[in-house]
Amino acid sequence: MPSTVAKKKIIKRELAELKLALAKKRQKLERKKTENRADLEDARIKMQSRLREQEAVAQAKTRKLETKISELEEKITAEKKQLFKVIAIEQHEAIDHLETYLEEVDHKYANLRGFWKTIKKEFRDMIRNNRKLRK
Repeated sequence: MPSTVAKKKIIKRELAELKLALAKKRQKLERKKTENRADLEDARIKMQSRLREQEAVAQAKTRKLETKISELEEKITAEKKQLFKVIAIEQHEAIDHLETYLEEVDHKYANLRGFWKTIKKEFRDMIRNNRKLRK
């Protein structure tokens, strides 16, 4: 059986080995921790880069859409102006046709009015002549 001193030496040696193993484990953990931090930083940088790229693409799409919207608004404005011109021309043509139609109607009714005047006059004359004959 080993003596107490020998046991103490064995225990001290085992303790020293355990401390050394613990130190190595700590170093290994620190390296892993550092590697993980580096990996996380790389991932963060990549995500920021992707985000910037996506923002750039979104801004480009937005500008493209805004340009299309502006072009369409300009086209709509031009088409509205053209439509108003066509409407105005059609209204003027309709007014001209209306004036022509009203002249024709006026001419027909002028003949009818003249005809009615003649009928009224002849009818009165007939009635007067009829009264004279009865008397």
